[in-house]
Amino acid sequence: MKFFFTTYLTLLCSTLIFSQAGELKAADRIALKAAEADLLALSYTMNMDSVDDARFRACNLLIKGLVKALKTPNSFRYDFPELRGVNILNAPDNSFRFFTWELHVSEDHYRHYGAIQYNTSELKLVPLIDRGDKLKQNPETTTGTNEDWIGYVAYNIIPAGVFNDTPYYFLFGHDHYGEFSSQKILDVFYFDDQGRPRFGLPVFAIYTPEGHLLEDHTRILLQYSAEARVALRHEPETGRIIYENLVLAKGPDDGPISLPDGSYHAIELGKDGRWHEVSKIFSHTYEKAPVERVKVAGDVDILGRPGGGQ
Repeated sequence: MKFFFTTYLTLLCSTLIFSQAGELKAADRIALKAAEADLLALSYTMNMDSVDDARFRACNLLIKGLVKALKTPNSFRYDFPELRGVNILNAPDNSFRFFTWELHVSEDHYRHYGAIQYNTSELKLVPLIDRGDKLKQNPETTTGTNEDWIGYVAYNIIPAGVFNDTPYYFLFGHDHYGEFSSQKILDVFYFDDQGRPRFGLPVFAIYTPEGHLLEDHTRILLQYSAEARVALRHEPETGRIIYENLVLAKGPDDGPISLPDGSYHAIELGKDGRWHEVSKIFSHTYEKAPVERVKVAGDVDILGRPGGGQ
């Protein structure tokens, strides 16, 4: 199944470069709105159906339908305002956008799909191929291309700086990951000198709980209890990235799980183009591991489904 979906998405994606997208014709806008309604129905089945084959088939059809819709001339001008379950995230300068979503494969396995659409009149679409299973050993120190992406649903993107003459972005992502744990990811995204998309860059100077400097991190990954809520966000007022401190606690299967302890970390951009950890902020902590902060009923998760929350 993984090979089929990956190959299918790759074959459907165009890689030609054309001029920036122009105005969207009225008839094409109407056609895209109709396609959006079909995609929404497929997304609902993909995310909510309890039958595995129904979810897989919906994902397959969603890939095909989305690429067909995006082949509409100047489709970059259409933002799919009613589509849920597929996150669409525009670059700050509007030169490209991400489409990302996830598929619940089994009780303890999620797989992610995505593509980068460039702001062109004819379609230029680069697939994102989820290789997260192969990157589990060292996910915070790996680098890769769109063909070996760590896999997540992207929920924010900001320009983050310049490192070794390379401008880069921070890409914020969420991964349901498994039955008992979820992940938040602060990834680094940039284009290499040939214009190819890349993920991961050693722009972090952060510390272990014991105070050891880590200089080889290419992204920050927070893995925590699936029942907890953990913040990873950009703070526009200060320009810093804020994320919660995690401590080990006993999980539902009697194994270790990480939970937020009430304190926060912050990283800020230095003159060297890297992000340096500053002293903990809001530094109240508990003497014991905290009780899980259960998600509030009525919240929605990053895919717009009830019972979750970012």
